[in-house]
Amino acid sequence: MKDLLKKLKLNEQNISMGLGLVVVLLVVGLLYNYFKSVNKKGETTSTSTVKVEEPVAGNEYTVVAGDSLWTISEAAYGSGYNWTDVYQANKEVLANHPDLLYVGTKLTLPEVEVKQPVSYTVEAGDNLWNISVKICQNGYAWVKTANENKLANPNLLYVGQTLKIICN
Repeated sequence: MKDLLKKLKLNEQNISMGLGLVVVLLVVGLLYNYFKSVNKKGETTSTSTVKVEEPVAGNEYTVVAGDSLWTISEAAYGSGYNWTDVYQANKEVLANHPDLLYVGTKLTLPEVEVKQPVSYTVEAGDNLWNISVKICQNGYAWVKTANENKLANPNLLYVGQTLKIICN
């Protein structure tokens, strides 16, 4: 028994290396299986085909996996900016959670005018508040404009910079 313990102590570094290798291989295998099983957008996990209903303004639409109000609006109106109209028409169904859609939920798609962002070129002395007042008649719309343009610092605008202005 003492000989075996001596032998194990002499090979402690090798045993540690072997166990470490086993752990690394297990982690790599688990990660491989996880990413292999994740359903990538646009791929199907079976050979059956699913007919997806195309949203049409003025009709009822049933939510499918992967939908958002933005994507539904893009498909129905040709512009994602009408998502707020879809939300307003379905507030009771969505329970004030526009970002939480359940598969199978029936939504009403109102007939509305298609919204497009307004393009604006920044001039000397402009800030988001003043631009929002000038274009939208509402200074508080600056937040939507900052988010739409992914501005890291909304206080930093450059003369000649083109912004998409969102009023609604």
